This record gives sequence, structure tokens and C-alpha cells, in this order.
Amino acid sequence: EIINWTNEEGARFAPSMLASGVFAGKYDEAWARDRIALPDGARLGDELKRIGYENPAIPCFAEEKRFAAFFELHIEQGPILEDAKLDVGCVTGGQGMTWLQVTLGGTESHTGTTPMAKRVDAGLGAARVIELVRGVALEYGPDGVGAVGHLVVSPNSRNIVPGRCVLTADLRHPAKTELDAMVAKVREGALQIASKLGLTCEFEVIEHYDPVVFDAACVDAVRDAATKLGYSWRDIVSGAGHDACWIAQVAPTAMVFCPCVDGLSHNEDELITPEWAAAGCDVLLNAVLETAGRVDET
Repeated sequence: EIINWTNEEGARFAPSMLASGVFAGKYDEAWARDRIALPDGARLGDELKRIGYENPAIPCFAEEKRFAAFFELHIEQGPILEDAKLDVGCVTGGQGMTWLQVTLGGTESHTGTTPMAKRVDAGLGAARVIELVRGVALEYGPDGVGAVGHLVVSPNSRNIVPGRCVLTADLRHPAKTELDAMVAKVREGALQIASKLGLTCEFEVIEHYDPVVFDAACVDAVRDAATKLGYSWRDIVSGAGHDACWIAQVAPTAMVFCPCVDGLSHNEDELITPEWAAAGCDVLLNAVLETAGRVDET
């Protein structure tokens, strides 16, 4: 069976990997349907109904639909495979991730008439938190990564000192203890920045999942398929979140990566070659067939 999970990216409706999270029991179905889009305010359940994707007959939960195994094919979304001139990545697991939303409150005031010493500038606080996130990621590198990709400045006017900024720090690491430490350092640093600038500071965890280790037998099936087909490969840990990360909690799971040009992803120039796609599909198919045969034998 082939599955296309709803809202894997979480770009419009946060959090990401929402449908697979519901299936795996991470999220309540009603809660998921009530997710609100930024910035248009649409409700996920209403949008699914509008586009004809709402089907009560399709099982929504793992206890209704058991998998003997689950495999997912994806581009690497990074440069490792292409740089090494390898055909395939055998994904052994995924790094943990936290989306930490930081809300900074200041005072809106006129940019031309408010003395610099009198300003309570939430925009300045946001800039320093962005720099803080980068510094923490570098401190925990090379495995630790982090960035602020979401920033809302209010009232977003050219001649008003920002009175409120909301930003989200995306922090990732393959080790749970290290990820937890990164998040703690960003929290502590943001509070210090806010205190120094006279800002209020609030936190909300928009999404979090611990590092994931995929099923050893399924990973071996991917390795065996790549070897038998004559493709070059290496083990690799996924830097991005995937539906497989939630499904791994309820079924034996593994992933196959193929390279992408210049490691670009989430970019309009994202590209793979037909040869890379063919190799990934070949390995995926053979890993599935091998596993299906093993399951049938038992």
C-alpha cells in the first residue's frame, strides 16, 4: 500500500507531520482538525473537507490499521550523498527537533521622536535572539543545528518601533541530551536578552520529538537491496523530520535517501536527477519485497 500523509511539512498548519502523528497516537484527531493556518486563519478540518480529502472510511489510527513494516523514500535535503558521489543513503534514524516559539513584548513608539535610550524595542530583542540561536547551534556543532525561519514583527510599520515580535527557533540534534541542552540555553539566553532590554519574554513549544532509531531489520533490508542492485551507499541520519519518525513508534520503519543537487531543499531550485530517482525507487521496491517475503514466511 502507498500512503501520502497530510501536512508533512507543517508550513501552513503547524505542527509538521500532523497526519502521521495522529495515526501514531501523538496528536488527538480533533485537535489536529482544529489547527489554524498562519496567516489566513483557515481551519485544517475545513480545508480538508473543501478539497475533498476528508474520508471517514480511511483508518486514522494505528490500532485500526496495523503495518508489518513501513518504508519511506525521500531526497536527502542536504549535500552529504552528492558530495560523496553516492547513489543511496540508508537512513538509520532521525535527529530530534524542537520548535521553540519566543514572544517578546516591548512598547510601540515613534521611530523619529522617541529617544534611543527611551525605546523598548522588541525588534532589537528578536535580532539578538536570532544571533543567540545561531551561536548555540555552532556551540553544539557539527551535529547540532539551529535557525530562526519564522519571525512576525508587530505592528510592522516603517516608522514604529516594534512593540511585539514572535519568532520560532528550530533546534535539532541527534542526541536527546544535547538537544535538551540547546533548548535550555536558548531559553536562558532569551530571558537575559529580554531583561537587559526591558522586554517581556514568553515561550511555547510548537513541536518536539526525540531522536528516532529505525528498525534494525528494515534498515538492513535497505542496505541489502542497495548492495544487491550494485548501488553505492552509506548509512546516514536524517536531519529533517519525516512521517517515518512518527510511524517508527507504531511499526518497524526505515527510510531510503537519494541525493539532491547542491543539497538544496525547501528552495525553488530543489532538484534531483532521473538516475538518482531510479536508484532510490529500485532500493525502496527491493527492500519492501524482501521484507514482505520475510513477513510472509513468518
